[in-house]
Formats: sequence, C-alpha cells, structure tokens
Amino acid sequence: MAQIVTNKALVERNARTGKILTTASLIVILAPLAITFPILFSGGTELPANSLLLMYGALLVGLVLSNVGGYFMNRWGFKYYEQLEKALKGTDKKYRLYNYALPVSNALLTPYGVTILLLKNLDGRVSVNQNGWRSNFDILRLLRWFSAEQLGNPTQMLQAQQEKMAAFLHDRLGASFNPPIDGFIVFTNPKAEIQVTNVEAPIVFLPESPDALKNALKKPKGAPQLSPQDYNALYELFEEEAKARHIEAERGLVIAGRKIF
Repeated sequence: MAQIVTNKALVERNARTGKILTTASLIVILAPLAITFPILFSGGTELPANSLLLMYGALLVGLVLSNVGGYFMNRWGFKYYEQLEKALKGTDKKYRLYNYALPVSNALLTPYGVTILLLKNLDGRVSVNQNGWRSNFDILRLLRWFSAEQLGNPTQMLQAQQEKMAAFLHDRLGASFNPPIDGFIVFTNPKAEIQVTNVEAPIVFLPESPDALKNALKKPKGAPQLSPQDYNALYELFEEEAKARHIEAERGLVIAGRKIF
C-alpha cells in the first residue's frame, strides 16, 4: 500500500489558527452589541455617535477575521487531502504521497517519476473548454468569496507547481537530474459537476469511483520506470525535506520563549 507522509504539525497549527481567528471574529462582533444593548433597552431611541462607530468598526474587523479564519479552516481544518490516502489504497509501497511536506502541497513519488496532485474542493458546476475555466456564480459563493477556495486557472496552477518541483530538484540534485514530472487536477467534492468540452485536461474526479485516481496513475505496459538510483535519490531528498519542514512547523511561532501556536 502507498506510504503517506503528512506534515501534521503544519496542518494542526494552521487549523488551530483558523479556529482562533473564527472565535475572535465572533467576540469582536458581539462585544459592542453587549455594550450598546443596555442603552437601547433603557429607553433610548438613538445610539451615541461613538457607539455607532464602535459597532460598524467591530463589524468590519469581525468580517475580516471571519474570512481569514474561514480560509484557514477551509484549507487546513477539513483535511481534504485525506481523501487521497483512501484513493491510493491497493497501490504498491513504492508510491509515497507527501502532503504539505515539499515545495508543492501534494506530491506523489511513484516508480515512474513524480506526480503533482492539485486538489480542488469546489461544489457546483465547473467547466473547462477552449476559452478556459468557469464555475457557477451565486449569492452564497459571493458571500464566501474571501474564505472559500477559488477556481482560478487549474491548468496554469498545475503547470506552475510542476515547474516549481523541477526547480527544486535541479537545485538539490543538479540541473542534469530530470525525472518525469506530471500531474492531475483532483476534484474532491461530491457536489461538483465537472464538464470538459473540446480540450484535454488531466482531471480526476475522486467521487466518481474508488479507483479514479489509481486508474489515472496507470501506465501502459512496458512504460519506462525510474532507475533504482534515481528513485532512491528522490526518496532520500523527499524524506529529508519532509523531516526539515515538519521540525520547522513544530517550532511554531515563538514569542518570548513561549509557543503560542
């Protein structure tokens, strides 16, 4: 079975940050209300100007904190990457999945090279054609604009991550080291509707089948594999990088010698 390496320290720290910011947003919004309600219930018909400014300012700050906290929770708190582990059940142990442990968020080391997995947890209709990517737009998506994940251009994003991985390998293993690097855009939300028209896009829709990812990873019979030397070089580099990033995340944010995250 595939081996999973996850930077859990980073995930837990950022998820905790999301919870703290979300809770803080509620406190910031509710605190001025607790101050102004007694004025209204005492028979007053108008709030003092300074009370109104306090309420509006608190609402604005609370909205910002809520959106930032929602972004952290959406990316780190719900752990969508865990679906990859389920999707890789039954693969060989030479398949090693690295979550938030390398320069790209999700990368899979295989006997054939390195595969970048660009996760997208979007609901609703998502379409791609010769004119680019589109997603449906509604009021709910507008309200969640800053905190919810955005579609963007997954094709360009995946290419950028592949280039980032190639640059990392060249920097650490030499410019002549060029293992195959491919990738897939992986949609994880069962409420998504993916439509592909007149273009080729490396898309995997996980809810479609338990074997969706494994089928996408299948290579033709006789496809060239990495040499043992190249595979081991990648394995050792990835393990070293994953360990270093985990240690860095564990240190957290330290102020005055105390870890606060």
